Amino acid sequence: MEQHYLICGRFFDGVNNDIQTDVKVIVCGGKIVETGKNLLPPAGSVVTDLSMCMVTPGFIDAHAHYEFVGPETFNSFSVTDSEEMKALNMAYNATQSLQKGFTTVRITGTAFRGFGCIDVKRAVERGFFPASRMIVAPHALGTPGGHWDFSIFHGNANPFISDFMEQPYAIGTGPDMFKYLVRKQIKYGANFIKIMAAGGFASPGDDPGEMQLDRDEIKAIIDTAHLAKKTVIAHAYTAESIDLLIELGIDEIEHGTLMNGRTAQKMLEADVKYVPTLFSLMPPDDDIDPSKLPPKSEAFVRKLAKYDEQLKESREVVIDLVKNGGIKIGLGSDIVGIYPNHDGWREFKAWVDLGIPPMRALFAATSVNAEIVGCPDLGALVPGKTADIAAWKRDLLTDPRAASECAFVMKEGKIYKNIIN
Repeated sequence: MEQHYLICGRFFDGVNNDIQTDVKVIVCGGKIVETGKNLLPPAGSVVTDLSMCMVTPGFIDAHAHYEFVGPETFNSFSVTDSEEMKALNMAYNATQSLQKGFTTVRITGTAFRGFGCIDVKRAVERGFFPASRMIVAPHALGTPGGHWDFSIFHGNANPFISDFMEQPYAIGTGPDMFKYLVRKQIKYGANFIKIMAAGGFASPGDDPGEMQLDRDEIKAIIDTAHLAKKTVIAHAYTAESIDLLIELGIDEIEHGTLMNGRTAQKMLEADVKYVPTLFSLMPPDDDIDPSKLPPKSEAFVRKLAKYDEQLKESREVVIDLVKNGGIKIGLGSDIVGIYPNHDGWREFKAWVDLGIPPMRALFAATSVNAEIVGCPDLGALVPGKTADIAAWKRDLLTDPRAASECAFVMKEGKIYKNIIN
């Protein structure tokens, strides 16, 4: 059984709130065997010198969409790409994200009509190609005409075409229908359940402030999933929608960028997890030529204008919650346009750009996310944990773009990237 001996210059273990120096790590059988300053390399072990790097647990992206590639939007890739192409897109993004230090990604709903996303996940697990481990919700459950109904991007003039374009395992109405859909998701391999509880910014014809699933439907989804020991996460923006979701037993909120301080306190009291996807509503990064950006839709511009003041106020609430809140807050990129979908590092940079301490972002991307995505064996470099390890040439604590350049990747004790040695 191959053993590895890693010499780490700076070392973040995902558990302690400090950066250690000159730490050695012994890996065997895909697990961390031992860490310490005075360890000697076991006989016959593979020695890797990372003394010029910062070594961390492999990063985890808790909110990703990998079934398309490049600056495409719902009105194109969801319809024009075949199921086979979506699977290839997903495999490509997962191979790229591994090379960027993200050993695990959570896929929060896809545009597959069927369950090809689960096939890609299983292919990675079987070792068919080197890629990030995937935690998958095949579809986001929603309503006809709602945020996850891709047919609305093409108008609804022809009901026969519109009905055909609806995802058969995602769109429903009524508690019994959603119980059925939850059970179908679980039957075909869903790790968790994702719901589109309310409207969004990108979709036409709805609004981030409106509920799209009613109380009985949400309750049916949550109860059915919990019976099967599956968590339920919800796309929601406003205080009103989040308040209802908390009341009905939701496990986690995605986005939440129109909440207020009272709702943030409710999340804390109910121990609801939170992935704010801060990057998704930020201005473009400085490495993008603004003149080459695709124009925002009329609906998107209108909604941004409508909620401009509330977004500014809520942003301060969210940033304060991320900085100081006692709830479990994870790092999730939610890249669905402009940038490559596998650029999860941009969410890390967004946190730092917003004044969030880099150590807070490091915990979110590693041990906190491991708990959020339901993989407690990941996210920490301590004996007994899975040996998912990343190393970075630049200092993640002082350089906001350091996470864009991963130099070394180990997943389950196997080296997939090493540009140091």
